[in-house]
Amino acid sequence: MLDKPWNYVLAALIIALVLACVVLIVGALVSILRSPQSGGMKLVWVVFVLVAPYLGSALWFLIGRKAVLETS
Repeated sequence: MLDKPWNYVLAALIIALVLACVVLIVGALVSILRSPQSGGMKLVWVVFVLVAPYLGSALWFLIGRKAVLETS
């Protein structure tokens, strides 16, 4: 299956993309748990990230984290 050189490049790109997504999700979870939000809102964000990992993580970094920093 991986007998052509471009197959190795494609496999490396897929692995890098999967690792980047895992890092994004784990980073969002760590950031949520370390935030100064109340326990209820943390739970909502954690569930959202676990149910919709890519969308939840992206929204946490774009909206949720910013909202927490503005209210602190």
